[in-house]
Amino acid sequence: MRRSSSGFTLVELVIVIAIIGILAAIAIPRFIDIRREANVAARDGIIGSVRAGILTVSARNQATSASAGTFPTNLEASWGGITTPGGAQPGSFPANCNAANPCFQLVVSGGVESGEWQQTAAAVYAYTHPSDAAENRTCTYSSTDGTLTCS
Repeated sequence: MRRSSSGFTLVELVIVIAIIGILAAIAIPRFIDIRREANVAARDGIIGSVRAGILTVSARNQATSASAGTFPTNLEASWGGITTPGGAQPGSFPANCNAANPCFQLVVSGGVESGEWQQTAAAVYAYTHPSDAAENRTCTYSSTDGTLTCS
């Protein structure tokens, strides 16, 4: 009477492990690239929301005040939890954007608390990508025409 054995042979296990290793070698670089792309998309989303907020504030000014069609003087409504008249800033730069000092709070509801953003001057903001310096951006706001130019 022949006895049947169950289970996998050593050769089969080695082949499966080799296949899993090859798949992991392909997937890990792609996963890292997806994280970089997600950070870039988050940055671009913030830039887009700031630009939309600038236009919203301008439209509100046009609808409700004598300063019709004017763009906001700056993008900050408060600094360090202290609201200043007309959104004036104390001039202490660079200032990191975080929960205590969110950036863009005049034009983005709740402001931006992302640590990748930093206000470097009165109307200049810098974005530092966590892992890819080629994706860093400096954005400058012009209250004359309401543009946020990033390079």
